[in-house]
Amino acid sequence: MRLVHLKDVVTLGNVAIGFLSAILAIEGDIQQACYLVMAAYVLDFCDGIVARLTKMSNEFGKELDLIADHVTYAVCPAFVVYAFYRVEDGGFLNAFIAYCMGMVPLVFGCVRHARNEVYDIDFPRFFLGTPRPVSAFYLLSLIGAGMHISKYLPAEYVPYCKYFMIPLFIWIAWNNLSFRPFVSHHGRIFNKRFKFFMSVAVLMLVASGVATAVTGEPWLLDCLLFHMLVYTFLSPVCYDKGDLDGYKEYVAAKKAEIAEDMKPKL
Repeated sequence: MRLVHLKDVVTLGNVAIGFLSAILAIEGDIQQACYLVMAAYVLDFCDGIVARLTKMSNEFGKELDLIADHVTYAVCPAFVVYAFYRVEDGGFLNAFIAYCMGMVPLVFGCVRHARNEVYDIDFPRFFLGTPRPVSAFYLLSLIGAGMHISKYLPAEYVPYCKYFMIPLFIWIAWNNLSFRPFVSHHGRIFNKRFKFFMSVAVLMLVASGVATAVTGEPWLLDCLLFHMLVYTFLSPVCYDKGDLDGYKEYVAAKKAEIAEDMKPKL
């Protein structure tokens, strides 16, 4: 029996585009690398649709999707972040800072993946902790904003702009391990408010994409950063009544489970 089906090919396309973004980052084309991670998300979104249309949803596909997401949203952004901080002939200190910053999304992404798989972190209609795509988009859009700002700053201030962003990068990665609820599309029927904001978001992304294509400026990444902030801080206004019923109890139980597992075993 064939192991890989059409929906798995789409999932592997997600990995292939993510890997290409890492290659472009290494070669110095950071802006295009950021765009490719966004393109990989489109395939990540489509593989579920293909699975339902072909009636080929299975455990193998779900596990492959998890692995692909980890590569695209944790491993590949690590290369982009490293390339953003690495300066040619910057010396050992710059190389060390770039290495450490590249490790940030990689390490926290690995820990989140292990935590969620081992302890089955899954609250209905919500992700707990910053979702992997959102975490990656935050990092990439901040890089885009940094590149945008650097064009209008005197050359001597550009490195400092990067360094001031370090706490933001660490905060974003750290939130991967939080239990903060983020709206999920799994098992959710979107109400009119969600549909309205999602429609506006798509229109804004299309408009900013056109502006980027015309001007060459990273307006698409600026728009993405705006969307991530709205998703993080304003989406609760669209929650349905009862969405978070049992949330506090669930989180308390999971924290207790993790604390018990972390105790030394005799």
